[in-house]
Amino acid sequence: CRNKTTVLFAALLGLVGGAWVVLTAQRNIARIEHSSFHFGIAERCAIVFCTIDIAMLLAKSADRWFATIGLVVIGCGLIAIGIIDAFTHRVPRYINGLAITLGVPLLVLDAIIHWDLGNILRAGVGAVALFAFFVGLKSIAQGSFGKGDVLLAPLVGFALAYNSWQALLGGVVGIFLIGGVVSAALLLTGRVSRKSRIAFGPYIVVGTLLALVI
Repeated sequence: CRNKTTVLFAALLGLVGGAWVVLTAQRNIARIEHSSFHFGIAERCAIVFCTIDIAMLLAKSADRWFATIGLVVIGCGLIAIGIIDAFTHRVPRYINGLAITLGVPLLVLDAIIHWDLGNILRAGVGAVALFAFFVGLKSIAQGSFGKGDVLLAPLVGFALAYNSWQALLGGVVGIFLIGGVVSAALLLTGRVSRKSRIAFGPYIVVGTLLALVI
């Protein structure tokens, strides 16, 4: 019964969060591209329904109120970032900061309430480790990673490691596996060339969310 209530509450959060994602993504894409960009009705509905579904899956995975709220907040921020990056090759820092400022304290509060202090330590180590890993990759693979991708690492590492070490490892593997497969498909179909810039943010978002809900 508690799980069902948490999932229903997460669905409501997802509805509100999905509407926020649509408005935020539209505003940022329009600002960055200097246009009057707007999603169509179908795209808006798809974004909202996907956000609701992800929120409900996160609730089932967490099964605790504050953890659910924190993960949904982080999830909404990541979805907005992924959409914006796909269109503009930019990761808005303030959205990343907002997800950290609002989502991370809720996860910390959840750990304190349930006396799972090991979760906080593991999440902190995960955030630092993934940030260092992405910094190293950026220095090695010049041009393949943007600064915005690197700045996403602490948030992603914290959320994944808060779940478990397995989630962190699965998330990292998923990010690069999805990125490699999709990039290869785009190259093979001629949608992009070897010199084209490919946004990596959407792969980070998809890999992270999959690892959190599976």
